[in-house]
Amino acid sequence: MNIREAIARALAPNLKTEDEIRAIVDEKIEQARMALPITADYDKKGEGYRPLTGQSNLRDLLSTSHERMIEVAYWMYDNSAMTRRLAHMDRGFLFDGRVTITADDGYVQEVIDAFWHDEDNCMDLSFPEYAMWLSLLGSQLWPVEINKINGHVRLLYIDPADIKEIHVSRADTRQIQRVDLKDSLLTGRIGKKYAVIRKDYNTISKTYGRLVGDAFYFAINKPPNAAYGRSDYLTLFDWIDSEERHGFNILERSEFLLNFIWDVTLKGMTEEEIRTWAKENGPPPAGSVRAHNENVDWKAVSPDLKSYEQSNVFDTIKGFVMGAAGRPDSWFGAGGKAYQTEAEQFGQVPLRDLGQRQMYLKFIVERLARFVVDQGVIHGRLTSERVDKAKITVTMPEISQKELTKLINGVPQLTTALSIAVQENWISKETATKIFAYVVSYLGYEIDVQKEIDAAGKKPPDDTKDYDDLVKKSNDR
Repeated sequence: MNIREAIARALAPNLKTEDEIRAIVDEKIEQARMALPITADYDKKGEGYRPLTGQSNLRDLLSTSHERMIEVAYWMYDNSAMTRRLAHMDRGFLFDGRVTITADDGYVQEVIDAFWHDEDNCMDLSFPEYAMWLSLLGSQLWPVEINKINGHVRLLYIDPADIKEIHVSRADTRQIQRVDLKDSLLTGRIGKKYAVIRKDYNTISKTYGRLVGDAFYFAINKPPNAAYGRSDYLTLFDWIDSEERHGFNILERSEFLLNFIWDVTLKGMTEEEIRTWAKENGPPPAGSVRAHNENVDWKAVSPDLKSYEQSNVFDTIKGFVMGAAGRPDSWFGAGGKAYQTEAEQFGQVPLRDLGQRQMYLKFIVERLARFVVDQGVIHGRLTSERVDKAKITVTMPEISQKELTKLINGVPQLTTALSIAVQENWISKETATKIFAYVVSYLGYEIDVQKEIDAAGKKPPDDTKDYDDLVKKSNDR
């Protein structure tokens, strides 16, 4: 500290040094940035957002490869019977029934129902379609329109092919912050920028703790440090296309097999005599009578194209495609007892895969419901206390139909086995009750295990005592 600073300190004890002032300014700038809404693009120099392009540590496909994947997915859905069947098959398993959202608060339920059954949203029909295209394209972008009066939410749809760039958090590449759309070539309009819906962590914000933003963005089949999703069929498109082209080739060959020619051997005739005979004797019509001597030999000749070998190749490719997709051949037209056995043994594998996907779809619905009620709070339609206490439950349709006959027939055997195990002191009654309740739950009936254990431990009412009292009163009379 020099003499001038010492004098200044003496005259003004609270005077700040240059370093202290810089520290205060930096802190205030950071607070101002945190207070900005997430829709504000304050980061012109890339200090807070990290662009997808040019980042070697992000494991995304090249932009040209990603755009090609989307276009191929659309083309295959329109032109490939196998791709469309696989996509519709998964949709059928995942949505063999309706998705239901229930809240234990009537007002919260009313707001959720207004969103779900809105004639523009029509989520009972739209959501299964969105889920199918999420599988085909690998990502989905759903902007939202919010009624400024009551917070009612409308869900829009943007083609993932229109996405220009995705921005992720500088600190955490898993957190998608903003999605930029491509500029319109027809109108010349600059593409919109959507802040991805996420929880507001700004403690001084009015929307603190609520989901806010402009659009939902979901992506599948991607590494944690990637932003763009991959199609479920990215590695199968070439195989499926090859399979179907091979099938067309087999069809063309089979048409040749239906064609034949008459090979006539004319013994002892010269070339000139053969030409004369051919002019006078055309191919015999169907059902006609043909007569000739031992010097004329007629044979119907058809091509031998080894079609059985081509069929084996077709089945091999189909088996690879179905196996890579995690589906048994019997789910794609193969029949017979052997395929039925294979389907029963292999069936649990695709159902487990579909169960994992349904878990992710359930998360999406839960996030939609939470955003809807949060907007109700922000716009005064619901109170924060009511929403925070409300329990919201999402129920997805059953993927597989339970084989009740097998389950019911197995219950007596299970009961006998559990009784023997309890008698031999291999397990306790409580454990036996839990096992029995677990199996019965597959029939669709839930048992409160602890309640049943407590009830079993109580002594039964003494009916004999009541009977003796009744006899005694009768005798006294």
